[in-house]
Amino acid sequence: MTRFELEPITERIGAYVHVAAQDILNDGVPDKIMAALNTYDVLVFPEVHMTDDQFVGLSDYFGEKHDLAATQDNSETSKKGIYRIELDAGAKDKNQLDYIAGNDLWHMDGTMYNVPGKSTLLKCERPASEGGHTEFASLFAAYEALPQSRKEQIEDLRVIHCMEAIGIQLYDTPSEDDFARWNALFPATEHPLVWHQKDGRTSMLIGGTAYDIGSMEHAQGRAFLDDLLAWSTQEQFTYLHRWKKGDMVMFNNPGLLHRSHPYNAASGRIMHRTTIKGTEEIESERVAN
Repeated sequence: MTRFELEPITERIGAYVHVAAQDILNDGVPDKIMAALNTYDVLVFPEVHMTDDQFVGLSDYFGEKHDLAATQDNSETSKKGIYRIELDAGAKDKNQLDYIAGNDLWHMDGTMYNVPGKSTLLKCERPASEGGHTEFASLFAAYEALPQSRKEQIEDLRVIHCMEAIGIQLYDTPSEDDFARWNALFPATEHPLVWHQKDGRTSMLIGGTAYDIGSMEHAQGRAFLDDLLAWSTQEQFTYLHRWKKGDMVMFNNPGLLHRSHPYNAASGRIMHRTTIKGTEEIESERVAN
């Protein structure tokens, strides 16, 4: 008989999943995993030591995977549909470097799309010798805990998301070429700030790619977004995962922010990642330059 046990981590976010790697694709197990994901939003499979084939098989069960245009390569790992996350001190691809550096900022994956990914799966091939933890914040829980007056205040606001919002936090003096590169990769897109989802839960489209509020002066909009980010990343809404070799973590992207804690190339951190395409649409539109 397949052992499948759930152990909640905190009151608001996360659960440990106890299941053997060889059982991960057994009849009914992936469906239990998805049901748990939609309840706990972050699932931690401690030291499960899944193979790449098991990892890809589980990802494929849940649907089509997202291609990451900014980060693809021609490696055997990439050909399996896995993105290998590894810092390379000698790397010259600025998009790749910005993508990895930007992971240190609170963000939601896929805000460049009108249908962000449903879930990202991360498998630890080698943890960093120092740093490199991953932290998650539940936007579902943060929104639910807002005072009613605050919910009414933000209900109809629209927020601009773009790569420039990330880039200007990474570069002291970005060049014109940098701005052009960021705009080509992820041009300004307007989303609703409040995201009501099909399951009845509500999250917010904030984080590192959020640039400002369309109806406000830039400074006012930035202060407004910074305040919401500070609220949503309080300890009561967050979970910090300290990686061990063989861990796998799966998270419910449309309801979460996440970030990596800084680490350097010498730390040796290697992660394998897949992202499952979503079905939850945002009413968004491109913003004219």
